[in-house]
Amino acid sequence: MSKKIIMLPICYFPRRCLMILQFHGLLILLLFPAKECTMPEASQEGLLHSFKSYSDIAMFHYTVPKEVLRATWQFAAFMDGQDCPERKVHIYLQWGSYPVISVNNDTFPNDMYSKRNHTIMVSAITTFEPKTTAIVPVYGPEAGDWFVGAYLSHWDEKVQQQGLGHKCHYSIGSVAIWTQANSIENIPIGYQHTLRTKETTSYYKIYIPSGTWNFRVDIWGCNFTVYKSHSVHEVCIKNMALQGRSLPVFNHSESNEIRNVTMSGSYTFTESSPYEDSYYYLMIISDSIIEVNIKVVTSECPIRITEKSFVRQYLDAPSFSKALAQLHMKDLTKHHLHRDENKNNESSDSGVDLMKNQFHIPDENFDDPCVPRYQLARIKHSQTFSGVYLLQGREWLTSWVILTDIHPVVTQFNILPLVDIGGTLDISVHLEMDKVATRQLVKVIICIRRGRVPDRIKGNIVCDDPRMLMNLSSFDKHDGSLLIPYPQSDTWYVTLQATCYFNGRPVNCEMEEILVSLDIRTRQCVFPGNYPCGHHGICQEIHRDILYYTTCKCFEGYKGWGCTDATSANPESSLLITTMMLTLSNGFFIPAIYLAVKRGLYTEGLVYLATMLFSSLYHACDQHIMTYCVAKYEVLQYSDFFSSILAFWVTLVAMAEIPIRFVSLCHMFGVLIIAFGVESNKTSLTSILVPLGMGIMIPMGTYTYRCFQLKKWKKPDRISKLLAGLTLAAIGLLLFSLVETEANYQYVHSAWHMIIAISLIFLLPPSRVEQIGSAGSSFSDDSELLDYKDSPGSPIFTVTTGQENLVIASN
Repeated sequence: MSKKIIMLPICYFPRRCLMILQFHGLLILLLFPAKECTMPEASQEGLLHSFKSYSDIAMFHYTVPKEVLRATWQFAAFMDGQDCPERKVHIYLQWGSYPVISVNNDTFPNDMYSKRNHTIMVSAITTFEPKTTAIVPVYGPEAGDWFVGAYLSHWDEKVQQQGLGHKCHYSIGSVAIWTQANSIENIPIGYQHTLRTKETTSYYKIYIPSGTWNFRVDIWGCNFTVYKSHSVHEVCIKNMALQGRSLPVFNHSESNEIRNVTMSGSYTFTESSPYEDSYYYLMIISDSIIEVNIKVVTSECPIRITEKSFVRQYLDAPSFSKALAQLHMKDLTKHHLHRDENKNNESSDSGVDLMKNQFHIPDENFDDPCVPRYQLARIKHSQTFSGVYLLQGREWLTSWVILTDIHPVVTQFNILPLVDIGGTLDISVHLEMDKVATRQLVKVIICIRRGRVPDRIKGNIVCDDPRMLMNLSSFDKHDGSLLIPYPQSDTWYVTLQATCYFNGRPVNCEMEEILVSLDIRTRQCVFPGNYPCGHHGICQEIHRDILYYTTCKCFEGYKGWGCTDATSANPESSLLITTMMLTLSNGFFIPAIYLAVKRGLYTEGLVYLATMLFSSLYHACDQHIMTYCVAKYEVLQYSDFFSSILAFWVTLVAMAEIPIRFVSLCHMFGVLIIAFGVESNKTSLTSILVPLGMGIMIPMGTYTYRCFQLKKWKKPDRISKLLAGLTLAAIGLLLFSLVETEANYQYVHSAWHMIIAISLIFLLPPSRVEQIGSAGSSFSDDSELLDYKDSPGSPIFTVTTGQENLVIASN
């Protein structure tokens, strides 16, 4: 045996990666001998998020090789601060495709099959130090692609400005280790072979080629190689198991089926629906070295793609035609099934011979005759996860399948790994039936199965999973549909069988042909058309390295895989109210605009007007109901952020009441700084604090300079208005940065609009400061910052000295 480790290094918390690796390394050394494994250099790690949609899931990909006895996954969840609250992590492990995850019993759309074979679910708790891990052993894993999806339990996250305080981040690290069997002996097909065991548990493999309908493994003649007196009834093989695609593992703690063989006994494995183009693995358990005879017998059933015989010509019919009735396939097929009774009938020999050329007549020991099998052609469309599977003729492609009541028809198609698994597999069936054609009840059974042809009993289809079964009827139900999200990569089989009934009893069909439309296609998200997630969600495309998949992001309170679960949906009236609150709350800027224009502050009024309009348009475009976008969403978002910060800047410049020739300079300087910051990162705290910090220095610097010139510090007049405006602005900033969460966003953000707009009324100066000449001033010409207009309506800061009133504006 050899042990191998898969490693994909990604580290989001470099300070603690070494700790993670040391912890994993110690655990690995305890689990496995040091001579048989090596320390991983890094663990695979990803950021965790609370689940709102499938796009929030951290997804890992592993490739497990063939002939692995045990694969072990180890998971450890972390947080980047000791003060961060602990969160529960949900982990899904799935073979073949992305795991289908339903949170809080969210529903799936009608006709959707969400079941997964052997989905493994575990949970963990985030910690600051690597204290515990979740260990998931998988015995006899199927080779190929394995996917891990992890997410945090949902909580009401705070809408926090980037850089304002510490925002907790969570991550999950994983390591995969497996034990692989070496040098498994291959058993040939078709002739007797002698096996000699080497260990207590020995493995052998049998390759089953494509086109195998069924096979049988006969085991007999078991003998001990060590000379000793043994009874013919003594158990030679203690237990055996045969399993496709993965190694069978005997667990002594479980009640496994015992298949023992004595020296005089024998045993036969029969597989009526095998995995094709795959290995089957035989496990033999014995107490000593033994020899045993084995023979593998197969029955073939060729897969048809293009044929020249009448069978293919019959299926080639692109539409209803009188020529179909002239082929008499039903009669010829009856001759084939009753060939022993009609072997002396010369008139039927041609039909029987023709059928023998088309379908292999299996060994007489098998009572499961071969049926028509067809490989569907894969037609790939330009859009990702968009393709259709059709029957292929000599010069055409069709979705029509023609059935008889003699035998079922098997169609098969391939879902490619990574390429086709990220969307939805849609299988739709339509029974084309003319009501006046027959008085009989025509029923068509459609069974879908992954990996293997559906089972048959006496020629009739047996569907092991009732949710993968569709029943069509000529009297009522003519259509059936099945949706499979994230289909696992494999060969998929669709078997169709028609049966006719009269007065409740099965009878021979009057119709010689029954037409069924088999529409098989893959698509993004769930539904066809322009609304793949319905009218209450959008289809997202997610790229993560080599992983690519689509998912629905729901809004308006809808949830579920296709945004069809309305149990928590918000009423339209409530959505309309919150939308109107976000947009109309900007109307509180109107008093500030009016006051600015009345006092001659035209630039400030223009900026307030732009802020009101851009904020309203942005929030109108940001909604999912009654959405109205006059421009691209990104353009409106940038304009909203830019104009909002610029409104603060021009207000601070106006409060300073600096000379006119410096006003335009300050405005342009602010525009350049704000434009650069917002373009760099709209949600960063730096893009707000840097312009505000520099803007506050303008009135504060002006006030300090004027007091320095007066050689005296004076308390400014209108201090009450200044304090009122600053208090409102501070309250608005606290609401915006500390109180706003995802649940209360509409209400708190609307309040933020109103409070900030009202604060401008108190912060605006009463009139525009006009620069006057220095004549008559007690200061020299180079003291231009002291120029003011002496008016009865004094500005916010007024310093009185002797015969003059000096105006000093500040925050």
